[in-house]
Amino acid sequence: MYKNKGFTLIELIATFTVMAIITAMAAPSMANILSKQKLNSTTRELIETLNTAKTQAVLLRKDITVQLNSTATDTQYIYNWQPSAGNTLTAPVTIPSIIFTADGTLKNSNSGVFTSTNFVICNTSTNKSKTITLTRMGGITLTVEGIC
Repeated sequence: MYKNKGFTLIELIATFTVMAIITAMAAPSMANILSKQKLNSTTRELIETLNTAKTQAVLLRKDITVQLNSTATDTQYIYNWQPSAGNTLTAPVTIPSIIFTADGTLKNSNSGVFTSTNFVICNTSTNKSKTITLTRMGGITLTVEGIC
C-alpha cells in the first residue's frame, strides 16, 4: 500500500477558497483601520508642528510662523503643515497662519489678536474627525474623536 504524504488537489482548492472568503470579509475593516491611522498621524503631525514652533519661538526669542495647508519648504522661522491624503482641515478656515511669539503666546496673522481656536481635522473616508484646541497662551489639547 502507498502512504499518501501531502494534500490532494481538492483539499488545496477548498483551503484556498476558505482563505479567500475570510480575506474578502476582512478587507473593508482593514481599509477603515488604515483611514483611522492616517487621521491619527495627521493630527499628531499638526500637534508636533505647533509644539516645535512654540519651542523654537521661546528658544530663539523670535516670532515663528506656522502656515496651515501649505506645502512650502520649512525655514528657520516658518513651519508649514499640510494634512495627509484623505484628511482635510475643516476649521478654522479663516486663519491661514499662526504666529508664536518669543514668550510662547500666540497672535493671529490676520488680526493680531488670537483667541482659543479649535482645529478640526476630518477624514473623508471614515467621516471621523479629531479636534485640537489651541489656547492664546500656546496650550495644545487634543479632544475626543467626533463626526465630520
